[in-house]
Amino acid sequence: MQSLINIDQNVFSWFNSFIYKNNFLDFVIKILAVYTIYFIPLVFIFFWFYPTSPILRGTSKSNEKTKKFLIELFLVLVVSWQLIARFIGMLINRPRPASFEGAKELLFHPPTYAFPSDHALFLACITTYLYLSGYPKIGNIALILTILISISRVIAGFHFPGDILAGWIMGAILAYLFYKANKFIQKYFVGPIYNFAKFLKLA
Repeated sequence: MQSLINIDQNVFSWFNSFIYKNNFLDFVIKILAVYTIYFIPLVFIFFWFYPTSPILRGTSKSNEKTKKFLIELFLVLVVSWQLIARFIGMLINRPRPASFEGAKELLFHPPTYAFPSDHALFLACITTYLYLSGYPKIGNIALILTILISISRVIAGFHFPGDILAGWIMGAILAYLFYKANKFIQKYFVGPIYNFAKFLKLA
């Protein structure tokens, strides 16, 4: 186990060494590591009102099915990120790299749990669920963002590579398990929420 921890720390040190050497690179890493994920709710809103967007074209899904899928994906992400990831993180309670000798942080990050990376889990869950549900075009974009944002979190000093890898694995597994239960989710959660949105003239 200690040898794995040493490898994790050595790989982290290599990635982390890239910051504070180039102002433009630091700016790009900061955007990717911290701010990009906040645009995801805007993406949900965009596709809710424009479900026939070219990026979703070819999926052979009606507007109603696409909107129900957005509700389903949103629920899966909330449970995975805000409940399951938080519970695992508090249970394991691995310190962030700031406590590791020689580590540098591009921005101050509150000393919360590091394992698993909730960003990596969240993004891997989105990507996997998109592929499983038949949205490969936007799934490809999500995959690229998952890799870029996750690596940037290591470079910025927020996570060890092991935190990221664990987040990817857990996110993919959770997406698969929720996908297998999607009929239950659709019947008892998505359907009522969609009908309520219709009642409010939002769908």
